[in-house]
This record gives sequence, structure tokens and C-alpha cells, in this order.
Amino acid sequence: MPQKCCEGQSPEQLKELIALYADPLPATRTGPLYNAFSYPTKISPEAIAIYIATHTKPGATILDTFAGSGTTGLATLLCDKPTEGMKQTAIGLGLNPVWGPRKAVLYELSVIGAFISETLCSPPNPIEFEKAANSLLDQAEEEFGWLWKAADPSGKEGEIRHVIWSDVLLCPQCKKEVSFWDTSVRVKPARLLTSAKCPNCGNAIPLAGAERPLETYFDPLLNRQLTRKKRIPIRIHGRTGTRTWQRAPLLSDLKLIEKANKHLPLKSEPKAEIFWGDLYRSGYHKGISHLHHFYTRRNFLAIASLWAKVEQFPPALQKALRLLILSYNASHSTLMTRIVAKKGLQDFVITGAQSGVLYISSLPIEKNVFIGIRRKIKAYKEAFLLISHSHSSVKVLNKSSTRLKLANSSIDYVFTDPPFGDYIPYAEINQINEAWLGKTTNRTEEAIMSVAQGKTLGTYQSTMLRVFKEISRVLKPSGKATVVFHSAKAEVWHALTAAYGQAGLRVAASSVLDKVQASFKQVVSRDTVKGAPLLLLIKGRIEQMAGDSSFEKIYNEVLACASAKQLKEEQMPARLYSRYITRCLELGVPVKINADEFYKRIRVTLGLK
Repeated sequence: MPQKCCEGQSPEQLKELIALYADPLPATRTGPLYNAFSYPTKISPEAIAIYIATHTKPGATILDTFAGSGTTGLATLLCDKPTEGMKQTAIGLGLNPVWGPRKAVLYELSVIGAFISETLCSPPNPIEFEKAANSLLDQAEEEFGWLWKAADPSGKEGEIRHVIWSDVLLCPQCKKEVSFWDTSVRVKPARLLTSAKCPNCGNAIPLAGAERPLETYFDPLLNRQLTRKKRIPIRIHGRTGTRTWQRAPLLSDLKLIEKANKHLPLKSEPKAEIFWGDLYRSGYHKGISHLHHFYTRRNFLAIASLWAKVEQFPPALQKALRLLILSYNASHSTLMTRIVAKKGLQDFVITGAQSGVLYISSLPIEKNVFIGIRRKIKAYKEAFLLISHSHSSVKVLNKSSTRLKLANSSIDYVFTDPPFGDYIPYAEINQINEAWLGKTTNRTEEAIMSVAQGKTLGTYQSTMLRVFKEISRVLKPSGKATVVFHSAKAEVWHALTAAYGQAGLRVAASSVLDKVQASFKQVVSRDTVKGAPLLLLIKGRIEQMAGDSSFEKIYNEVLACASAKQLKEEQMPARLYSRYITRCLELGVPVKINADEFYKRIRVTLGLK
């Protein structure tokens, strides 16, 4: 990092910042604070706390303009209660952060993000929470535990842990119905076939385009007949005492499902309409027009029963109890829960919903909600214990960051993680949880690119410009802003750089943050970026540095630096692209190629296939 980019810093401060931005800082996927609530592209608060404590002194005011699930707020609380792991990480990086209380102001447009932030950053008494949460589950199970009773293979009464459901396919030849499970799934080892034969006629069934028959059913919440994709329960997994088991469905299982289907709606069951946008797929979303269509009837009843009983507990605990329920809701209680086949395993692994999408697989999983939520109680208690009695303060505003209600030059430091262009339509995803809160996000000022909303690259750049102008306005003259950003598209980087440049901000230093929870698009895309580029912005005009700043010059410089470090992760094409981006932004020159083009060039240079 050039020293002239940090004019006004003392030698000690300059040394600290150079050390902080010299190497990637790992944002590990561990700890109760990180695991309390799953949220797309989140960063561990412990990592953010190290940035805050290195850039500022106790008493400073911190701002996050895209707060997400409140990790910057949690990090501010941790600055006054640093963990041993945080201290050791700082020592390993050659840092000497000043721990102590600070103030944070969080702006978050999404309803669920603001709810998570406010609840986690104002924790209840951990012991009282644990007691109330267990009581909540006990009461719900007493009334609705019958939803999960089933006979084990020996005929004894057991408890259902989860049910595997299967799409039904229609053979194109004999026109008979067959299950996706029977035609496409194999175990020992677990695997999903790419082609299948009809068990009735022996002819091939093209799995990718196989016709899915529909069924008509009565919807008790909407009080009318509707049509949906046909699915059937295919495998029951349960537990009797300490013994786990699995078997095919019995007639008693089907009767239990029918009993749940006919159960009268509870007053706490929301009749919320789904507002579809970029994530709608006519295939697996067939028949899903309202919130409850994302669930089996059994799971919707279970969540609604818990939701209703929260009101019986003291007001000081109600938000935390609702957060506990929602932390399991969208990711584990809906039809988006799925199985995956992992190499070398004999059976499938049960996992949650894909991050960043509303995908429903051909083999959705119906988990026992009561078991799952009870398991999360301990993690929440530990999370609350970590930050309880911190002398830092956090203020959360459920508002757009295009208009900050903050005085000029009032902020010492900004740490923010903006939306990455068209990667994730947050409001569309978040409505699964927000519907339970009775309020959904106003998408008008959502800073994303969206075909469904008619938001172009220009719209995105304009919104980001308004945010960065506000950041520039409220930052003190010596204030700094750390921005974490990820995109594989040069045009999105152009929009970002134009936004902060026109707002009077420039790059003083750059690095890479090793974020560990990628969105689904980042996981499956070949043009992803390894580690999110991280920029340190200060006030000042962007000035292109003198000398050769051509693509070839920067490209060769990045390769040479990676080779000198002799670290495997630095040689990866995705990491090299991140380094290329950050070097361009340091020099004040445009990012000229997309990630996919860069990877082609790298493969040729390094002789990779």
C-alpha cells in the first residue's frame, strides 16, 4: 500500500494499516454469532471487529450502509469483548488493535435484515432465553407432537426425524406415473443418475425434461381447489429412543399426512401472497402462489403453532424467540430443504435450502421442525453470552441508506458489504421469512440489477452513487470506509468505481477477504471470484497513477506477485482475478475484462486445461 495514500497517519497507524491490508483476512464460517442466522454472503463479525479496532479508537462511531443481518453491529459489540481467537488472529497478522467500546449505526433496507440486526445486537438474558425457548418447544410439542409420530420397522412408536418426498414423473412411452426416487436415485454409494429407465415399460426417461403430472387439492387456507406438482412421500427417517431407522411409507404415514392436511388453519398462519421476480421458474414453482405453498401442511402447522405461542412469553424475550423460529424457517422448514450426494458416502446428506435462490429440488425434505429448532437454542444462548454486557452500542434503522439521518462529518469509519449487482435479489428471497413478520421489504430503492423490476446497470449505479455520496458526506475528513465487493463482471466494477469516484472517494489500499459462505450463483458459476476484493476508501479525487497501466502490465504484475508468495491459494485463477481487480482500482484504471475472459487467459498462460 503506497504511503501517500494514507497521508496524516502516524507511523504506528500506517504500519497497522499496511499489515491489515497486506494479506487476505480469513472470515471463517465458525462460531455461534455467525451460525445463529443464515444470510447470503455474510461475513463473520470477528473478522469485521479486527478491521474496526485497527481503523478506530474506542468511542468512535461506525456506520454500515448495507447492514444485512447486522454483522457490523455484532463486530462493534465484540470490540469491547474480543474473543481469544480474535486476539490471536490479530497477533498473527502483526496487528495491535485497540479494543474497547464504540458506537455503530446500521442502515438496512430489508425488513428481515433489520429485525435480525436489532434482535441480535440487543440480546436478552441468555439464561432466561434458554429457559423460555425450551418451554416454547415443550408447549408446541404437547399440542402438535402427533404430527411426527410413526411406527418404527419393528412396530414400536417412534418419532419422525425427516421425510424424503419425491417428484412424480410421467413416462413418455407408456404414460404411467413413476417416482423420481425410484428411477433416478441409488445408494451404497449415494448418487443421482443422469438417465433412467421406466420400471414399467423399460424405455428411457429423459430426466431433465420429463413431464411432471399435476394434482388438484383443496387448500384450507385459501378455501378453494388448486393445482400443484404431484409429489409423494418416499422415505421415512425416524428415531425410537436412541436408535435411528428408515423405511418406506406405510398406510399409517399417509393417514397422518392426510390428517395434517385436513387440520383447520390456525389464526397465526399468514395468507401471504408471493411476489415473484427474477427467481421464478415455471417448472419447480408450479402452483406456488402463496407463502404456505413452500411448505408441507405439517410443517406450516408446526411453525404457526410456535409463532402463536411466543405471545405467551415476556415481551423482552419475544423478539429473540421469533428470531429463533425464523432462523430455521426458510432454510430448513420449507420444500427448499434437500438432499445431496457426497463422494464416498453410502447414503445422502440432508441439508438446507440453497443460499441466494428459491430452488426446490425433485427430492425435497420435510424436516421435523421441533427437533431442528430445539437444536438451535444452545447456539443462540452462546451467541448472546458472547456479546452480553458489552459497553458498545448499536442503533439499527430499517431505512434506505440513500438518505442518512446523520450529521455531516460525524462518522469515523464505515464497513459495508453492498449488493453485488445482479447476484442476489434479496427482497424476493427474504419474503419467506418476512411474511411471518407481517411486513415485506419495499423494493423501490433496493440496490440491485433486476430484469423483473426493470432495474438496469444504470439504475444500480445511480443508487450506489446516492449511497456513496451520503458516505462521503457523513465521513470525517480523516475517516475511512472499507468496502467488500464481489463481481465477475467488468461492467459492474465500472458502476461501483464510478459511484464512489463521483462521490469524492478514492482507493487508498486493497486486499482480499476470504468469505466462506458463497451464494448459490457463486458456487455453481465458473466465473466466480475467489475471495471478495476489499477496498479502503478515503476522501479525495481518483487520479490515475503515472506509467504503464495497460492490461498486460497489470496482468503480468499480478502473476509475478502471486508467484513470489508461493502460496497455492494465490495461484488459483479466481484469486488472481480478485488481485487483478484490486490492482486496477488501486491504480485508478478501469477493470477491462470479465472473470471468464481472465480465466481463459490464465489457463493459457499457466498451461492449464
